Amino acid sequence: MDISIPTQVADQVSDRCLRCYREQQWYGENFLFDFIGDTNVTGKRILEIGCAEAGLLKFYQNKGAICSELELSDVRFNNALLLNEPNAFHLFQANICEPDSYSNEIIEKYDTIVIRDVIEHIENKTTALANIFNLLKPGGKLFVSFPPKYCAYAGHQQTVPTLLGKLPYLHVLPNFIYKAYLNLISCPVNKINYLISTKETRISIRQMRNLVKSIGYHVKKESKWLVRPAYSFRFGLPKMKNPFSWIPGLDEVFSNGVLYLLERPEI
Repeated sequence: MDISIPTQVADQVSDRCLRCYREQQWYGENFLFDFIGDTNVTGKRILEIGCAEAGLLKFYQNKGAICSELELSDVRFNNALLLNEPNAFHLFQANICEPDSYSNEIIEKYDTIVIRDVIEHIENKTTALANIFNLLKPGGKLFVSFPPKYCAYAGHQQTVPTLLGKLPYLHVLPNFIYKAYLNLISCPVNKINYLISTKETRISIRQMRNLVKSIGYHVKKESKWLVRPAYSFRFGLPKMKNPFSWIPGLDEVFSNGVLYLLERPEI
């Protein structure tokens, strides 16, 4: 797949976001398409929630899908506009927890919706997942991925600039100790606020399983990974499922990523 980026565009986007854009396309081609199990998406309506640079659905568009992209962040939305051809797909800014923010943008329901590594940042997950349920066609599929609450980097502390801030399981400390440590290593205030916010909105595997079933989703796949598929792109590591996934507690602690393929049942 050609993921070359014009120099004049690359100069306006951070290196980190450019890597994310390339990873998003790689993830679709090398993992997600097969995981969902579609053989032909031509003419299928696909929505990604929290699309960031919109690289993932660029892959799906090239496969013939009719793609829509929803993004809340001003920075990531602007990146998506810069990195993709104008009007290549339906890109809009909205909040999945607030239907009024996207009701004018969505005309038809979707065959597939993707919310990848986003749900852990949403405070009201029940509202978000119920709204997504209503955007799916009967028989439509939802892909959800997230780092579970008690895994090594559920707090997203890998984003801390200094090495001492990237320690695994650091986020499980009580908040007052966590904040004091982050201040001690000179972590920026805005980063500390982000890390505390992320800690407060985490979700466990069991909480997610109970939540999606209460809304009415049918669980088609639940997949727990020690080495997440995306790590093959980021670090060149072979993906590996959690060998302890069948042991209560250890599935939560050693699953660095959990993937769900859900379905809205047929009427």
